[in-house]
Amino acid sequence: MDRITIFMQNKENSRLLTEWLSGKYNVAVADIRQPLNGPLDLGILDGPALQKLWEEIQARKKTEEPTFLPFLLITPRRNVRLAVRSLWQTVDELILTPIEKTELQARLEILLRARRLSMGLKQRNEDLEALVQAITHDFRAYLRIILGFTRALYEDQAGKLEEQALHYLGRIQGEGEAAQDLVDTLFKFLRLGREGVRSQPTQLQAVVELCLRDLEDTIQAQDAQVSIEGELPKVEGDPTLLRMVLQNLLSNALEYVAAGVKPKITISGVVLDGACLIRVRDNGIGIAAENHERIFQPFVRLHGVEEYPGTGLGLSTVRKAVELMGGRIGVESEFGKGSIFWVELPRTGDEVSDH
Repeated sequence: MDRITIFMQNKENSRLLTEWLSGKYNVAVADIRQPLNGPLDLGILDGPALQKLWEEIQARKKTEEPTFLPFLLITPRRNVRLAVRSLWQTVDELILTPIEKTELQARLEILLRARRLSMGLKQRNEDLEALVQAITHDFRAYLRIILGFTRALYEDQAGKLEEQALHYLGRIQGEGEAAQDLVDTLFKFLRLGREGVRSQPTQLQAVVELCLRDLEDTIQAQDAQVSIEGELPKVEGDPTLLRMVLQNLLSNALEYVAAGVKPKITISGVVLDGACLIRVRDNGIGIAAENHERIFQPFVRLHGVEEYPGTGLGLSTVRKAVELMGGRIGVESEFGKGSIFWVELPRTGDEVSDH
């Protein structure tokens, strides 16, 4: 039975609601002077309770994520303007007094149904994650055995094997390591965002400099030219996810160039109305128009592994990270003419728009 907790200063309203709902739900009346700790599937508040408990409610809803914990506000029409400020942040629905029983029942059932669906999805996600962990654990163990015996055979028998046999051993070793990399990448992709997104004002310049430091050896080896255009703005995002996004885009810009071409990469950022737009421009091999959306899907590869190694999960991981931060990603490109990957993220409150 669904658990409904009533948080109300008005004792008479609290009593009436308890009488109405007790036949269908497990109803408890909370003391609004006490911490919000008890188990519940839905909370019903009045205005005074909301003013006293709004911080605790927001904290409780956050601890329940990704499960939806609904709160319903009951308020007179004269206070509706104050109530609207709390909609979607603290409370999820409101009913004006005097209350119609039918309307109350309908609103409660909609909110509780959303609660049940979110709990079911959470359980399925947890089951899926447990399955993926078990599979990847066993698969990694098998790969370690294959790679271990391959290395042992190569070390012990290399002098006795023909060139063709050594070639086969090298292929087994290479494919095994590629499979190991694929399993690790897939696991990271599935885990992305599970530990929560720490959205905060982030200096884009500092994140870019960290990425360039990480890629310094590759940049020097390819004699690449990487430049930052203008002053990079602050963005609202998770520093760890943002670093992963930019490092992936820069790595791709360094990798996907024609033979004999030195990579040339430009990073820029501009503040638009309500958003920060980050661009990574390259002189790479380019992407045909029909593939502009496909490249962000998992396991989509436009080139053979022999030509450009990879797992096919890089850009899908980037898109997932950007969306977790409340942003968007896209590409402007023509085949053979380079690409501009753009990332749009929420702007911070202290950034001034260029438009």
